[in-house]
Amino acid sequence: MFSRFKCCPAGWKVYLATTITFSLFIHPARAETASADTEPVGKLIAATNLQEVTVTATRTSRKVSEIPESVSVVDTEQIRTRQAADIGDVLRYLPNIDLGGGPRNLGISPTIRGMADDRILFLLDGARQDFNRGHNARIFTDPSLLKRVDVMRGPASAIWGSGALGGVISFTTLDATDLLRPGERSGIKVRGGFQSMNEQYIPGTSIYGLVGEEFDYLLDFSYRNAADDIRHGDGSKLQNSQFQSYAGLAKFNWTPGDHRFTFSTQTFDQAGKVPANSQTASTPDTLVDRDTEQRNYTLRYRYENPDNTWLNPEVLVYHNTTHSLEKRLLDRRRDETDFSTTGINARNSSRLDLSSFATQLITYGVDYFHNEAKGKRNGAIRPEFPRGNADVVGVFLQDEITLWDRLSLIPGVRWDYFRSEAEGIATSANKNDRVNFKIGGLFKVTEWFSLIGNYSEAFRAPTLGELFTTGTHFTCGPGCANLFVPNPNLKPETAFNKEVGARIQKSDLLYEDDRLAIRGAYFHNKVKDFVDLMVDFVFFPVPGNPGRGGVTTSDNVRDAVLEGFEIEANYAAKYGYTGFSYSQTRGYNRTDGGVLSNVQPDRWIVMAGLNWPTYDLSLGWRSSIVEAQNRVPTGGTPTPGYTLHDVTLSWLPQNGSLKGVRLDFGIDNLTDKDYRRHLNVLRDPGRNYKLAVSYQF
Repeated sequence: MFSRFKCCPAGWKVYLATTITFSLFIHPARAETASADTEPVGKLIAATNLQEVTVTATRTSRKVSEIPESVSVVDTEQIRTRQAADIGDVLRYLPNIDLGGGPRNLGISPTIRGMADDRILFLLDGARQDFNRGHNARIFTDPSLLKRVDVMRGPASAIWGSGALGGVISFTTLDATDLLRPGERSGIKVRGGFQSMNEQYIPGTSIYGLVGEEFDYLLDFSYRNAADDIRHGDGSKLQNSQFQSYAGLAKFNWTPGDHRFTFSTQTFDQAGKVPANSQTASTPDTLVDRDTEQRNYTLRYRYENPDNTWLNPEVLVYHNTTHSLEKRLLDRRRDETDFSTTGINARNSSRLDLSSFATQLITYGVDYFHNEAKGKRNGAIRPEFPRGNADVVGVFLQDEITLWDRLSLIPGVRWDYFRSEAEGIATSANKNDRVNFKIGGLFKVTEWFSLIGNYSEAFRAPTLGELFTTGTHFTCGPGCANLFVPNPNLKPETAFNKEVGARIQKSDLLYEDDRLAIRGAYFHNKVKDFVDLMVDFVFFPVPGNPGRGGVTTSDNVRDAVLEGFEIEANYAAKYGYTGFSYSQTRGYNRTDGGVLSNVQPDRWIVMAGLNWPTYDLSLGWRSSIVEAQNRVPTGGTPTPGYTLHDVTLSWLPQNGSLKGVRLDFGIDNLTDKDYRRHLNVLRDPGRNYKLAVSYQF
């Protein structure tokens, strides 16, 4: 099935056999000690849970409600209830988070506050995911492997370095302790699912446990087979959207005393016949047989001693690779793309108790990563994806100051140096450095009402493709071709964001243990030196092309402003929950005037649900109300508005002979609406029936 692993299906059988054998050898008997509990079906499900803890905003563990940045967390229960098929399903209910690229998962392109995914930093278990190829998704993972997803809106380079102009999306995978129930030391979970929009079958298995008191393991395998093309709301189908995918996770934790070592390896493989640009409809001359493979390896060390406030180090070493092989069906032309990232992050936090009313948590560290890219066509160098490499090193310092338990101030500064170069191209290397600052504040007016404000900066170093791409962009007849011209003198894009907001969080409002959470934020993000792909299509010679067809090059051509707001309100009690969110972004071109083209329309999310603890049932409803987008540049195409309704039903027996069974049923796009998201070429799926069943023993 997969070209680099001709025996891939057999290889996955070996993987499964190995995991089962491994489990049999280390499968100890049940003990009376309890580990992490499973999630009851009556859990209060809300779009934003301000009790959640995040490390994305500050790289230290903080409650979402206690940081000045805008962070949303999607937890394990929400991922399971939604039966997420891809990262788009995980993110789609979050305010000011939009999904472009169309319904094929290889083309999904998230947007945060008007900034597309090439200006978003993706992390997988803390490791950067820098793969970037036009019209392709940036990251590939199966949602069944995920414990949580943190989304930070707004520039974040003062903490995370290059790439985080629009924000950070951080994916965290499961541990064995997330699956073990009280009294268990090992277990096996089998699962299966089905989605009707493309007749997708989703079997999987997890094997996990504890060995002694210091070691735990998790081995997970997931398979997806989309046997049919995606069905639209009008009954037509998106041709060439079938696929098969395999995903695996092996994760081991060793915790001797105050030390903790974690090693994980993740695999993702997908194959299918799709157009070369998976965000468009297929034609005979663009159809390719594509194999996509991604591998992620991480090794993390942590030291946590509550009696040592000066020493709390963490070191992460990681390596990930993405390989794509495309065989064009028209003439069997072979295009290979390889991209890898290798990096190390090291940081330490020191706590200072200055007085009875003042504390500081100082975090400092260094990051380094190396990106390498190369492309081949029929075995020869492919200039459209140049062979190049980039090195980035950064040093950062952050101080979390707390005064009187009411005022939190978090200043930070970071310096980054980056250098990129390509092989075989007669151009100089691109190198530069950048200092970014941030300062945020949160003031608790009362125990339940807070005001926030922050200023943050970010930058994005030009990608290897933007700097060094050569070759042919497209042909225009005999003797006519538009050629890429490299631009090694590109400046980094920079962003300067101001944000203010307020939060309300109150419990025991109407009933015991109920919870009300309201969050509102206004942002103003000024972005300089946007890198645009400029296409100059002419029928006479120009510099860079002595023939006809013109040139295509990347250039810093635009300054922009993105501003808007989002508001969320959620109420949850024992027997139900309700909430809504509204998000709005406006984008303005400060160089040429007018509006920006990549800004998504205003959107409401309204939700409600009921819990029946007696019957272990939970029912949920979500409506997405998307307004028409008529604010488009001259010559742009407006997009009509639409409304979608989704329902979910979960059953998780807590007692009796069926304990360990979980059933999730859902319907996406209940009314079978035929619609297209703004800026997408392709229409989205119609009504989709979803069913997932799992058994844990």
